[in-house]
Amino acid sequence: MKRPSKAREIRQNEVGEPAFTGAPNVGHILKRMRMQRGLSIRDVADGSGLSASFLSAVERSESDVSIGRLARIAEFFDHDLGSMLGYSTRLSRPSFVTKSLRTMINRGRGIRYELLRLPGLSLELALISFEPRSGFRDELTHEGVDTVVVTSGEIVLRVNDVDYPMRASECAVFSGGYAHAMRNDSARPASAVGVTTAQM
Repeated sequence: MKRPSKAREIRQNEVGEPAFTGAPNVGHILKRMRMQRGLSIRDVADGSGLSASFLSAVERSESDVSIGRLARIAEFFDHDLGSMLGYSTRLSRPSFVTKSLRTMINRGRGIRYELLRLPGLSLELALISFEPRSGFRDELTHEGVDTVVVTSGEIVLRVNDVDYPMRASECAVFSGGYAHAMRNDSARPASAVGVTTAQM
């Protein structure tokens, strides 16, 4: 007589999340991404072409998932496999950005622009500070997508010949392929953080 299969026991950490086991927990990642977007299992099933019962079992870590099926889930969430599993073992511990990966770039008078190349990721992080009434000397164009968050003061983001005033805590996302620049028209200092992806 065949015994009923027993669900695998999932080790948990002190806050009740699956504990680190040396590999990404696909079920935990899937559930977190789904919940962050306010989606039901049925929504993900309809969008990925996989069954709701299968996805539910994956979330509970009661079923493994093939690379092909995982790719369909990642595509539904607008990720590739690498970015979806960005919680991977390679980055299970902090990787510090050393001096060799940090570069000061001259963007013009009154601008402090430090570029950080993030190890293991197709991302660049820019820490930008503006003295009063300062701005980029030149417009920029490049591949990828830019995200800008104003961290203090006010700046003007110019994209494709249109000015977009921004205040502290405001965030903008745009294609780096369009000519863009930033400036501070105010009498107070300002700062921002920029993130650039390697591709669209």
